[in-house]
Amino acid sequence: MSEALLNQAALALRQGDIGQAEYCCREVLKADPRNFEACDALAVILSQSGRLAEAANFFEHALTLNPQDAITRSSYGDVLRALGRHGEAVEQYDRALIIQPDFAEAILSRASALCAAGRPSEALESLELLAVRAPANIFVHYNRSVALAMLERFEEAIGACDTALAVDPNCADAWHNRGVSLFRLRRFAEALESYDRAIAIVPGVAQLHINRAGALATLARYPEALAAYDQALALDPNSAYAWFNRGVALTEMKRIEDAIVCYESALRLVPDYALAEYNRALCLLQLGRLEEGFQGYEARHRLSPQPALYPQPLRTGEDIAGKTVLVRGEQGLGDIIQFSRYIRLLQERGAKVILSVQPHMVRLLTSLDGRPEIIAWTDVPPAFDRQIALESLPGFFHTRLNTIPASIPYLAAEPALAEKWRQRLGPGGFKIGIAWRSSAGGVGKAFSPAHFAALSKIPGVRLISLQRHEESAELADLPPGLTIEQLGPDFDAGPDAFIDSAAVMTSLDLVISADTAIAHLAGALGRPVWVALKHVPDWRWLLDPADTPWYPTMRLFRQPAPGDWSGVFAEMAASLATFKGGAQ
Repeated sequence: MSEALLNQAALALRQGDIGQAEYCCREVLKADPRNFEACDALAVILSQSGRLAEAANFFEHALTLNPQDAITRSSYGDVLRALGRHGEAVEQYDRALIIQPDFAEAILSRASALCAAGRPSEALESLELLAVRAPANIFVHYNRSVALAMLERFEEAIGACDTALAVDPNCADAWHNRGVSLFRLRRFAEALESYDRAIAIVPGVAQLHINRAGALATLARYPEALAAYDQALALDPNSAYAWFNRGVALTEMKRIEDAIVCYESALRLVPDYALAEYNRALCLLQLGRLEEGFQGYEARHRLSPQPALYPQPLRTGEDIAGKTVLVRGEQGLGDIIQFSRYIRLLQERGAKVILSVQPHMVRLLTSLDGRPEIIAWTDVPPAFDRQIALESLPGFFHTRLNTIPASIPYLAAEPALAEKWRQRLGPGGFKIGIAWRSSAGGVGKAFSPAHFAALSKIPGVRLISLQRHEESAELADLPPGLTIEQLGPDFDAGPDAFIDSAAVMTSLDLVISADTAIAHLAGALGRPVWVALKHVPDWRWLLDPADTPWYPTMRLFRQPAPGDWSGVFAEMAASLATFKGGAQ
């Protein structure tokens, strides 16, 4: 009877009647619970119908009845792998291979489990051996590409994909992984071609469209990236990652309100999606909705959690009169300069303030309005009652556009250094200090100093580089007729940041800068400063105005279109003659 029922089960499976096949197997096991064939077949049926936990139980029972069946062990490993129990899956594949060392399917599955368990080196070792025995096995080469990519051996991963594709040009997985490896090598156009080949074979995979959109976005082809994210979301509307990246593309297209909608969609799907919350906050800040934006800006602490050094957080609304507050600078130099203005507000509420910053910023900040105690990050702070990140102070004070503390100057140059540089610069000319890039980088913020050529043609203008000597290599290849003075190898060459820059600025008629800490320094010193901004700038500069509530002496010049620095400098040149005449 058991044999007849098992034959019926096999026939039902061939006909696609999984329910009948399961019934037959269970009937056999009712009569004979130790029937290995029925137990094994039922486990296979359950795994095919997606009931993986039940399948695992029956495979485990089957192996107690026949522990030497390599195929059953490998199948059990497949189910464990599908359940995310990758280490246990590897154990089952290992035991299957002890029984049958040349079991190619088990070797491949084991490699996949090892990669999923974060052990790509072990996976690659066995795959290389199998590749020698089975050079035409496409799955061997594809899995090699996965392991190699995990090991960041991307050129070799591409080679493995190419070997797989020589066997079968229609292997979509190989085209996909080839695209991933090319993307990691920053060969974005080639990555896009590979993603397109994969999508032509299997158009219904959302992740392929997401990766294709990522390549398009990196190539600054944002409308096409947006369309690709839409295709991905049509296939998988619950992809928080696709919603998030759609928001990124919309931000770069200056569609900030639409980007917020995308980030909120991502957050509905994954409520603790810190990066989506953070990007939403940046969009709100860019729209001038500061109070709401600074609340979400706190999500930055969840992006790269650090162990809490001090356990006494300052709470919004807390009475700090008579308390000592440690304020911790945590971001770039421009942020430190911009947000240090809030120290005075803490002092006005009766707090004694200790400001902890990068060691090379201590000397500059000793001139800070209110004269708080300034210490280096590396110093052990004196006793304090509460602590807060410097960049959290705008949120603590519920900052809005009309409540930004903008009393300038709130930093000052050292008088002796100011006099030294006044004499070094000498008299004569309309002196413009210029900076075109930041040592910290920043995508799309920097430009070539050659763009200053139109300004240099205005009579009487002297262009003076505020880049440090080692940052001035581009000055060796300026267009004919463009002269930019350098301040020498000793300019800001010491351990203290911007000490000479601040001193030089006291003798300048104007500072023109990319979006760098130099711009913040000039604004904090109350010096006239023009800032060249990319088309979609950093949140603090908002979207459209030519001025900023953060720095009353600052004027903003914005790219009229992405990448159009020529338009920025044409506007500056037209404005400079008027400004120069007024200044004189």
